[in-house]
Amino acid sequence: MNLTVFIRKYKLYSAALIFDLMAVAASILAARSSFFANVYSHTIYRFGSLVISSITGLLPFSLVELLLYALLIFIPADLVFQIVSVLRRDRVLVIRLTVFLGHLFLILSLLFTLYVFNCGINYRRASFSTEAGLSSVSPELNEETLTKLCEYLVENINESESALHSGNDSASLFTANVSDETPSETSSFDTAVSPVRLYNGAILGENRFSEKPSLTYLWNTGKAGQAAMEKIGTRFSRLSGHYPLPKPLINSWILSIQQVTGVYSPFTIEANYNRDIPYYDIPFTVCHELSHLRGYMQEEEANFIAILATIGSDDAYFNYSGYVSAWVYAGNALAKADPEKFIELYSRLNSYTRQDMQYNNEFWDRYETEIAETQEKLNDAYLKYNGQSTGVLSYGHVVDLMVVYFNENGTLGY
Repeated sequence: MNLTVFIRKYKLYSAALIFDLMAVAASILAARSSFFANVYSHTIYRFGSLVISSITGLLPFSLVELLLYALLIFIPADLVFQIVSVLRRDRVLVIRLTVFLGHLFLILSLLFTLYVFNCGINYRRASFSTEAGLSSVSPELNEETLTKLCEYLVENINESESALHSGNDSASLFTANVSDETPSETSSFDTAVSPVRLYNGAILGENRFSEKPSLTYLWNTGKAGQAAMEKIGTRFSRLSGHYPLPKPLINSWILSIQQVTGVYSPFTIEANYNRDIPYYDIPFTVCHELSHLRGYMQEEEANFIAILATIGSDDAYFNYSGYVSAWVYAGNALAKADPEKFIELYSRLNSYTRQDMQYNNEFWDRYETEIAETQEKLNDAYLKYNGQSTGVLSYGHVVDLMVVYFNENGTLGY
């Protein structure tokens, strides 16, 4: 059988193979030419992602989660069907297994092609910090620079918490009311306070007795995340344009056991997040995942964009989320450089924020398992393969970007 006959007889498989080869070629070219990666990301990916996300964004649920469950059912069901066909109809097993492998090849080919063109190439594009005009000189992360940044964050965390708690922030959509649910045991918190239920459904000073986010809260948070990203797009043109609604996974346990807060789906151009994580982390996570939709795949860059977006948001709880998330990264860096100074600044945080952070630690401690360790190793290898030499440590490099931006602007706002 010559090539022409093969292509005619197996058109679908031939097309899949051609797209696979194109994806491989594009990956190699992007790895060797940042110019190609930049042009592709700013043109073809930009247009394609907006079109696809505008369609998948119409669905109120995560399409990729639904497709995952469908695949988990279809693949073993297809294998069973082929085996049953052999037993009932006396067909050749090799032929039926070939059919099954053909189906599997088509599925994997589609996933591989979508991954490369909607994600893989973007790892090689110019960084957000470069396109935003930030200094390319790596900052000196010493005790002095980290202390200044952390002092700024502590001050703004307390101000944003006070505004939420008092309901006196004129720019805020929130008012505060003490929750009816007061923990019966608070010994695990060194600054235990009664949680505060905010107008939008969020909880300030969360603990293990607090209710999980309602669907209304998640919907409103998603809309606020869209608004925050569209607003930052007016300041940084590469982030401009419409954003789809970020979607909480129905079964967020899938992410929790991996200690993952959110995930970008290159197969459906969706920003998905873990609905079970602590309240304060949801706005930051939403903006982090949405930033990936603009092609910024480097994790420290997505963290940085999320911090700027939440702090610059018109939503007061997003401001709080941004400052606290920034503190987590900057505070960890300060704790290594000057432990005593870190303890001093931590003690200045209001009791609600400290309780939020303590609950965050308690939440993730539940999932300290071999599954989480394996996922971290896989993610580390994945990031290194895509050019992030420090792997999972790259998430923390957001501190470098914060210091540069803070030194140039005196604020993390925009």
